[in-house]
Amino acid sequence: MRWPRSATTSPQVIFVDIMMPRLDGYQTCALIKQNPNLKSTPVIMLSSKDGVFDRARGRLAGSDRYLTKPFTKEGLLEAISLHVSPTRSPHPPPDT
Repeated sequence: MRWPRSATTSPQVIFVDIMMPRLDGYQTCALIKQNPNLKSTPVIMLSSKDGVFDRARGRLAGSDRYLTKPFTKEGLLEAISLHVSPTRSPHPPPDT
């Protein structure tokens, strides 16, 4: 997977669905965690699979959180609040 080299911002959190075409969410998460620019970015996996094996596989791939669909608004907000700093701006300050 190729990442843009000119990216000036980095995400505070990345959501990955397990069921995706070509690469599944586990493979995508592992690639994100291998990228030096993104490896410290929290990855939250989304899945309809709720088994212990599926959750363990997500952890082994490097996920920081695993949400089972359908998830609640409160569950989503809790997962975000654990990993996103409200003081960090997603965009760098403009040059003045």
